[in-house]
Amino acid sequence: MKKFGLFLIAAIAVTAFTSCNDDDGDYPRNNPLITTVRTLDGGDYYFQRDNGETLYPGDKSRIPGYKAEDKQRAIIWFNLLLGIQGYDYNIALYAVDNIYTGTSEVVSTPERLEELGDDPTGFPTAYENYFNLSKEWLTVYALYAVTDNSKHSFSVIVNDVPEAEPTAESGESDENYLDVELRHNADGDLSGVDRGYYLSFDLSGIAERLEGKKGITLRIKTRENGTKYLKLDLPQEK
Repeated sequence: MKKFGLFLIAAIAVTAFTSCNDDDGDYPRNNPLITTVRTLDGGDYYFQRDNGETLYPGDKSRIPGYKAEDKQRAIIWFNLLLGIQGYDYNIALYAVDNIYTGTSEVVSTPERLEELGDDPTGFPTAYENYFNLSKEWLTVYALYAVTDNSKHSFSVIVNDVPEAEPTAESGESDENYLDVELRHNADGDLSGVDRGYYLSFDLSGIAERLEGKKGITLRIKTRENGTKYLKLDLPQEK
């Protein structure tokens, strides 16, 4: 995982998702975006916002060594250039930070649940500014104890294991929302200080279950406050 420290909360967390929802086309360099990397022939690439808009880095001179990987989630810093055919925006790319890009799945066996783990994962109190949901991606800002980030893995699941702990709070589901769980396997690395990182999950593995829902109810097991349930809405279709 690309390490991404707490010192960037103020600079990114408050602005990243508001920028993603800002449709006036004005993206100052200090307002980064969380995007999906899309690769092209010949090693070229562009970025896609969660609303489908595309940004082509017509000027990559500041990051000549960046190696693009398709469907990698990344935070980008940039300025706008004059338009370019085939893309919504042409940009001068200043920096790219890859973030943890996980998967989603429907789990039906106790063995798979155990493999995925259920180690604690915290989140900021005013979580609305740190969580973003689209039909394709769930992005969260996670706080957890860590000394070696390479040991930590995360996934988002629909829990279909018989007799498992109910995902929904008090066992009562809202039929308009899909009950999902954030699973964290720390591989024994639980003694470090809490640090913060963005995590983004490809929801294609549970897309069929998400169809027709207003959003999700996300179960997160925390270290100090027990199990929490966060209701997140999908963006309204225009």
